[in-house]
Amino acid sequence: MTSVNEIEGVGPALGKLLTEAGFKNAEAIAKSSLEQLRAIPGIGAARAAAILSAAKALVNSASAGKAALARTPSQRRNPVARSSRPSRGKSPRSAPVVLVQRAVPARSETEIAQADAAAVAEMTEDEAKDKKKAKAAAKEAKAKQKKKDFEEKIKKAKEKVKKKSDKKKKKKKAKKKAKK
Repeated sequence: MTSVNEIEGVGPALGKLLTEAGFKNAEAIAKSSLEQLRAIPGIGAARAAAILSAAKALVNSASAGKAALARTPSQRRNPVARSSRPSRGKSPRSAPVVLVQRAVPARSETEIAQADAAAVAEMTEDEAKDKKKAKAAAKEAKAKQKKKDFEEKIKKAKEKVKKKSDKKKKKKKAKKKAKK
């Protein structure tokens, strides 16, 4: 079992948060999902992805190390094979050839980390798009409210001017009647 604090990027405070949230070791974190980690207060999408990929890398490296230690010494060495063609002047049995072990195409820690980072980037892009849409909607609503307020002020000003002109007209009529 690997301690939570052994995960790269996890210090004492974050380790305490993770253990309080129920993650007792790195293996439990590696098996969890991004959503489970994001549910912990103080851990966002980017940090959750970084913790998850670091935990997976740590667990994979630890299991690979255990598997290498579990092999016998003869299994750890490269296998020796005999050449099918004899060397010049030597018998086929006296010319052993060491075969080079080829790497099995498996996902390395960096590939896993890159895949996790891509998932976070995609999630971050979606969040950014949603944020941008919300900002545009808020800006539009603010503009509509401003327009409405401006139109209301203009309407009040027109009414005021009309009342003033109506008063002047009434005064003129009253003066004309008074003169007659």
